[in-house]
Amino acid sequence: MNDNAIRNESPLILIVDDIGKNLQILGTILSKENYRISVANNGEKAIMIANNILPDLIMLDIMMPGINGYETCARLKENPKTKDIPIIFLSAKNELADIVKGFEIGAVDYVIKPFNSVELLARTKTHIELKISRDMLKIKNELLKKLAITDGMTGLYNHRYINENLSRRITEAKRYKHPLSVGMLDIDYFKKVNDAYGHFFGDFVLVRISAIIEGTIRKTDIAGRYGGEEYLIIFTNTDKESAFGTLERIRKSIEKENWGKEGLIVTISGGVCDLSDQDYSKLIMKVDELLYKAKENGRNRIEM
Repeated sequence: MNDNAIRNESPLILIVDDIGKNLQILGTILSKENYRISVANNGEKAIMIANNILPDLIMLDIMMPGINGYETCARLKENPKTKDIPIIFLSAKNELADIVKGFEIGAVDYVIKPFNSVELLARTKTHIELKISRDMLKIKNELLKKLAITDGMTGLYNHRYINENLSRRITEAKRYKHPLSVGMLDIDYFKKVNDAYGHFFGDFVLVRISAIIEGTIRKTDIAGRYGGEEYLIIFTNTDKESAFGTLERIRKSIEKENWGKEGLIVTISGGVCDLSDQDYSKLIMKVDELLYKAKENGRNRIEM
């Protein structure tokens, strides 16, 4: 998706025509309206350029050497990167069948040459505004989707999503006979940190520990805030020994972290186990038991 609207740049239009004079005339008309312009003199170049710059609108001639405008449009619509870019056909072909074919292939408009510049600019403005509105709506929907699965403070996945994800991954691991491990971490004496330094600093600790976790695990692993100061990590295709090693690195990093408070050392305790033949409930129960075993054995440790 093009983010010109977010960057507050003027809309970018790709003009495609094999006649240089046409490119020049169109470029001049559109530039006066503060549109940014890119040009191509054949279909192949148009596809390549569109894929690279993702324009907000394409003005496409039909009768060109090589692949014609119809074929160019069809290929652009087949490409996931360019399929949503609005295309206006500009052509001297004025038969109804030609116009209908243009719309059937995926164009949003069809302007017959010679065109009226005022009309063309009005159509251009309308389609650009529609494109920007669709882009903004898509961005807002993606943001809402992210907010629905993300913990607002730490940026990690929230409790609901991490549970749903774990259930799916357990099913996949059993189906394909892949190893799966789960780790649960809890900040030691976190209430004392809040009481001594305030909840604002306590929130900072939660966020910083979340960043350490994210910076240590792999992209294929999933980390979430499971409770107030609890974290759950799903290690995909990983045995518990390897998962234990990752949790140990996290534990040591947190222990060494400088919090800017004299004498303050923050530590975590944790447990890790693998799937074996357990279902979701038993797996969570087992890793929770290991977490509390770590606390009973002195804290600042990982039990396996």
